[in-house]
Amino acid sequence: MADGEYQELVKFLGRKFEEVDRRFDETATKEELRAQQAETRRHFDVVAEDLRSRMQLVAEGHQALVDGHQALAEGQERILVRMERMERELGAMIRISYAELEQRIQKVEQGMTALQDRMARVEARQT
Repeated sequence: MADGEYQELVKFLGRKFEEVDRRFDETATKEELRAQQAETRRHFDVVAEDLRSRMQLVAEGHQALVDGHQALAEGQERILVRMERMERELGAMIRISYAELEQRIQKVEQGMTALQDRMARVEARQT
């Protein structure tokens, strides 16, 4: 083998070894990518689970607010019904009291009329 052929063969083999080295480097890079992909996936799963738990807390809080609002609305309805009943009862009591007062006033007026008549008769006798 001539010197030129030998040098050409060395260059050729050098290029081939560089290609093989580059392929090994790429293989290592692919392995690193796979490892990084697995790490990213684990991180994503952790974040997704955290989001799920936070959304669950929000849903539970929302349900608690809905339940509380419903309980308040029911309580308000009970209070309104009770107030309406008390208003009717109070109105009835006022009407009864008014009627009783009216009767007492009529008796007083009748008594006064009787007294005035009696006074008039007494004065008429004295004159």
